[in-house]
Amino acid sequence: MNEQQQSINPKTGIQEIQRIKKGLVDNGFLGEALLDTKVFLNTFHNAELENRLEKIDNDYTLMRDFLSKGYRDEKRDTLYQSLIGNLYRLLQDVVLEYEKVHNPMLFPHLQYQSTLSFDVDSIREKLESFVSEVAFSSLEINSNQSELLKTVYSEHHYYIQQLFDAILFTQQWSHDFAMNLANLLISPTIDSLDAQLFVSVMSLGAIYNKDPERLLALLEIYKQTNDEHIKQRALSGWVMGVDDDMLKVFTSVNDEISAELDNEKTRTEVLELQMQVIYCRNAQRDTEKLKQDIMPTLLKNQQFEITPTGIKPKEEDSLEDILHPDAADKKMEELEQSLHKMMDMKQQGVDIYFGGFSQMKRFSFFYTESNWFIPFTKNHPQLQHLSTDFLNSGMIKTILDSGSFCDSDKYSFVLATASIYDRLPANILEALNAGQGSMEIYGDHEIDMTDPTYIRRMYLQDLYRFFTLSDFRRLFENPFDHQHFLFLLHPIFHHKMGYEARRIQKFLLKQKMYSSLSRLFYAYKDHKNINDLKMETVICMHDEDYLQAIYLYELILKASPNDRQALAGYSQASFIEGDYKEAAIGYRMLLEHDPDNKAIALNLAISLINNDEAEEGVKILYRLEYEQPEDINVKRALAWGQLYLGKTEQAKQLYQTILPKESHNSSDYLNAGYAAWFSRDISRAIVLFHNSLAMVDGRPKQPQEVLKLFSKDAGLLQRYGITLVEQKLIADMVCASFQGPQNNKD
Repeated sequence: MNEQQQSINPKTGIQEIQRIKKGLVDNGFLGEALLDTKVFLNTFHNAELENRLEKIDNDYTLMRDFLSKGYRDEKRDTLYQSLIGNLYRLLQDVVLEYEKVHNPMLFPHLQYQSTLSFDVDSIREKLESFVSEVAFSSLEINSNQSELLKTVYSEHHYYIQQLFDAILFTQQWSHDFAMNLANLLISPTIDSLDAQLFVSVMSLGAIYNKDPERLLALLEIYKQTNDEHIKQRALSGWVMGVDDDMLKVFTSVNDEISAELDNEKTRTEVLELQMQVIYCRNAQRDTEKLKQDIMPTLLKNQQFEITPTGIKPKEEDSLEDILHPDAADKKMEELEQSLHKMMDMKQQGVDIYFGGFSQMKRFSFFYTESNWFIPFTKNHPQLQHLSTDFLNSGMIKTILDSGSFCDSDKYSFVLATASIYDRLPANILEALNAGQGSMEIYGDHEIDMTDPTYIRRMYLQDLYRFFTLSDFRRLFENPFDHQHFLFLLHPIFHHKMGYEARRIQKFLLKQKMYSSLSRLFYAYKDHKNINDLKMETVICMHDEDYLQAIYLYELILKASPNDRQALAGYSQASFIEGDYKEAAIGYRMLLEHDPDNKAIALNLAISLINNDEAEEGVKILYRLEYEQPEDINVKRALAWGQLYLGKTEQAKQLYQTILPKESHNSSDYLNAGYAAWFSRDISRAIVLFHNSLAMVDGRPKQPQEVLKLFSKDAGLLQRYGITLVEQKLIADMVCASFQGPQNNKD
């Protein structure tokens, strides 16, 4: 590294290269991009890159000279685009070579690049020889067989680890190399585990280096392989490797992907992949849900044991069983419900084990990047230090056969368990070695481990752990982060996957991922599609853009006047916006269609009360109260109606029945405070307002906050002649109540 290279700010350097590339893609001015690249390479000297740049520049100069002489060239446009492609690939390699100099994290990956052959025939020979050596060693009938196999696996692992590191950060691949390697990886003459590993390294390279040939190779593997594990890794690779700028430059790659998306099966797999990526992305959120909602129940029911066939009580008598014979049944029911919830989450695709295994990735095993992608095998050389009895135990077989864990979690489990294995009691060891001890995970018997959906899910969980937990993750764009995980946003998918995108929208809605839903929706929105209008109303309602929601509901109702869902939405949005007249009209129409619907009747009553039709609204509420005397929501609405009718004593009596209930809320205290205020019981009003505000967050308030709260009910306050000055005085007194002792009894 020379002084000039050392003086460059690494971050600034990368940004400059990316700026040049972006300008080339967006504007297509080859001459400008060539000039800027020359300037950059004058500060970052690399002979190989400079020679490639010179060749592109010479071809561009010849093209200009040819044109300046007035010659026509039917191939000029094609040649120009090919030169843009060449420069794009050069700029990507400039990024790589620049990173090699300035990023220390790349240094371990570079040590083998000069010693290993990247010739596909040489790689083929090594991989095929391994298969032969394993076969021959397995035929040996002597005491040395085990050691011989260990040597074969160890030497091979050392080679593939080196090749993984060396090939990962290589420059843009040639078409021949990429296709020859693709053909090798789908060949039945090499080990499937090796092929899976190198599909992963090809995928990482495509993500890192935006390489069109790596992408095409992954697509070819996906189309041609008969091995489902290889196929699903290739699918994840080419989908996650899609880059909009790269597809703009290399239209042939765009065309290849587009043609593949004509295949309905491919579109279905891309759809399922998108759903599974979303599940992975939500792993940490789902872990918190497990901690809060499910695990407490499992932990408090330790008197039961979970077996492959179900839940059974432990065989032990207790005084509790005698005194409370129904308690055990109740606890078992709770336990079963929690387990079913967890299994339902698992079957849907939720990564329920991420939380537990995220703490088990600090073994030295995971300091090697390739180990994050190697399918689980007990023949892995870095497991050979473990005892033979342990590796050959029934427990290991169970782990291998388990459908619960992705591969990296299996390695974590084995390494963690091995540390305590020799300290286990003899009877437990005997059971484990015999394959007993209820090692099967609850619900695993229902899993089809040959199903493409399952295979893809497990691999994605491996990928998510790598991009979330690995120290190597910093070298790559994370395909699971907010910017990248919705790959259906890429334009390449827009024209072919509208139906699938709308299914994902519903899925995002179910997951309550509104921000992502909005991004995907507006990328695919069709103004003529009535279902798109309906989805947009959902987004607007969530974003509290009620005026736009009302407008959209009107459009839907114009096209479909009997759409009750749209009418309900229109009524709700109108109510929130304070247009109680329109809300009442809407709810009245809904009630005509569904006269026994108590919720609609309640909404209508409240709308009428707020629209100065309190008497009619209260009549409805009296009927509802008669039919549902214990319904607290009816009592709330009725108390509110009495306030509008000026019947404060009746309202106060109702609030006296509401406030002692466990389901009371801050609004109940607020409205009860109004009732006290309007009957001039100011001291009690202050207490109730205090309790209302304290119930929200408990912190002291400013008068402006209290006044803002009152302003929401300005119409009601005006009915009772409450002036702004009086509101301010009350607000001051409420705020003062937070400063000292306060009698806050209801």
